[in-house]
Amino acid sequence: VVFHKEKWVLSVMSDPRNRRCLQEFLTPQMSKQGLHPVGRLDYDTSGLLLFSSSGPLTQKLLHPHGKVEKEYLATVEGVVDAEELAEKLAEGVETADGTYKATLVVDDVHHLSSEEGMNVFQELRANLPHDYNQTDLEHRGHLPTKESDAPMLSKVRLIVTEGKHRMVRRMLANSGHPVVELCRTRIGDIEMNGDEVGPGDWRDITAEEEAWAENFLPKKKQKKRQRSQKNNEGLRP
Repeated sequence: VVFHKEKWVLSVMSDPRNRRCLQEFLTPQMSKQGLHPVGRLDYDTSGLLLFSSSGPLTQKLLHPHGKVEKEYLATVEGVVDAEELAEKLAEGVETADGTYKATLVVDDVHHLSSEEGMNVFQELRANLPHDYNQTDLEHRGHLPTKESDAPMLSKVRLIVTEGKHRMVRRMLANSGHPVVELCRTRIGDIEMNGDEVGPGDWRDITAEEEAWAENFLPKKKQKKRQRSQKNNEGLRP
């Protein structure tokens, strides 16, 4: 199933510090299915998170050899020059954890007005968890109180095929455009339309999306999974 993870929700089932986590969003029916998250999204990242009951399928989708595309929509600091950023990302951006490449969707780069940018910062401040340490965000200028202090912002869409920890944020920051907001919108052929699946909501994957995912499994495991699904048809979220 497809889940729209909210920002400030941990991609784990429980947390010793009692922060919000995935367990609170699971229905009893979903728990019976043995669903688990396919990978993770950072605490401060929202968007598409897949849930599966198949361990082998999860492993295949997460393995680097699969080269599964992940698409992100990022709000970043600065007025982005689309061609320049596209070239940097295509050549590879060096980070502390290695050099990574991405594809920028050049025709989907937008510059926000000063008012739109200030609204982003105000929403960020208003929705911070009560236990979140604001110091780091303030030092980075991510919580300005006046429009004159706020940097210009742009929205960009990029595609990666790896899933290293905070990789997208590090790539964009090292390209001169620190990330203010980040949302994953697609994994392979599975897309999340935020207008149809609001934050904290679920939807079943379509037959076409399911067929795409099962292409990662050997034929024998596909048949076994199909038999198991027939036995669980009444356990939909």
